[in-house]
Amino acid sequence: MLHFRFQRPRQPLPPFPQMVKNLCRRTKEGFLSGWYFQGDENSRNRVWHLTYNYTANIIANLVGGNFYTGLMLLLGANDGFVGLMSMITYAANLMQCLSPLLLERFSSRKRLLIGIRLITLFFNVVFIGLVPFFDVGQQFRLTLFGFGVLMVQFTNALTAPGYNIWHIQFLPQRVRVRYFSLLSMTNGILVACFNLLGSAVVDHFKAQGSELIGLTVLRVFALLVTALDIYALSQMKEYPYSQNAKRFTLKDLLISPFKEVKYLRTIGITFIWNLAANIPGSYYTVYLLKNLDVSYSFITLANFLNVPILLLLMPVWSRFLRKFSWLKTLNIALALYAPHYILLGLITKGSVYYLYPLTLAYAFTLSVGINLAFTNVPYINMPEKNQTVFIGFYSTMANLGALIGVTIGRQLVEGLHAVNFQFLGLTFVDKQVLVLIVGVVMALTAVIVYFLRRGVKEEA
Repeated sequence: MLHFRFQRPRQPLPPFPQMVKNLCRRTKEGFLSGWYFQGDENSRNRVWHLTYNYTANIIANLVGGNFYTGLMLLLGANDGFVGLMSMITYAANLMQCLSPLLLERFSSRKRLLIGIRLITLFFNVVFIGLVPFFDVGQQFRLTLFGFGVLMVQFTNALTAPGYNIWHIQFLPQRVRVRYFSLLSMTNGILVACFNLLGSAVVDHFKAQGSELIGLTVLRVFALLVTALDIYALSQMKEYPYSQNAKRFTLKDLLISPFKEVKYLRTIGITFIWNLAANIPGSYYTVYLLKNLDVSYSFITLANFLNVPILLLLMPVWSRFLRKFSWLKTLNIALALYAPHYILLGLITKGSVYYLYPLTLAYAFTLSVGINLAFTNVPYINMPEKNQTVFIGFYSTMANLGALIGVTIGRQLVEGLHAVNFQFLGLTFVDKQVLVLIVGVVMALTAVIVYFLRRGVKEEA
């Protein structure tokens, strides 16, 4: 017996332009889903907030990170000076606890915040970039460099809590997971691309013996991006703030955060993380550039692994976060993060070109969850009144933890400076031993965070 099977005729593929149009439409829907709603004013604010985050991170990475460390080395900085700059950075940011004394005097702070942002960008992009061209001695150049870093961090400290409270106004809890996931993913991709291009530029000039010119080209481009940075800030609407009728004093400012026990546990989690994470400072970059003599491009290419990992794992971590909580997600990621430092400590000149990328890939897998969780941690159990006070206190304690961390790191590097030994066929120097110690500290940090978060109820 013959059996006939009738098949439904295949639908013809749409024309190629229509396929492209459909793909663009689906991409747009996926990009905007969950945080952008047509005709909603806050959605428009979030678009400009995205833009500002992109420009701010592009600027920060073109004048910071590996390029910042490279500029210090060109100026003749030693390990002590590198550590001192990290200490200045976090010491100046301790002033964030006093920021509310300025900001809470204003019912509208937008113009003030933008004005101080311009001053910060001038010192960060222009002044520090001009220091190597000043016709003065090496020591005075380093002094001017340190002054520029101090001004950048001091002016930033005056306004940082104000930005957080201003921008959280149009980021309600219902959109934060989706929005922060998108922000973290796209920011990571954008920064990686610009770092890769920047590294190629600097390495090109470095090969011709003009590394300083390459670093200067990046700063000129960063200066152009500042125009969009300021414009994006100006487009975001500012709403009235919730304030107490009675103006608080300096005494209230220093005491009131300690009355909020639940919020203190949240702050404790951030404090211990910042302490542990900042012990390495910029020393490992110095180890790569100076001890292992690797190029900017290699370091950036290895860091470019963050892009595919972000794309693949951001949805995974977002689902994980929705299933559990912000702090539990953070705790799990921290516990698994510690081995990354152990692997960094095992990297030598013979293994750097394969072990370093593998180590970073492992770290990026976990840092997706860590960074995503920390986007909302500052707002967990924050009181509703005078939030600038609490975000300022939060930032101050985060920077205090970081300051203690970089101070410990500086002391360790100075104490380990003469270390040079062999073990299991590997040669270890001071900066390798430093990151091995950090691995142990990070494991202890995960344990401490576990006990702290048990007392924190994550309210919507």
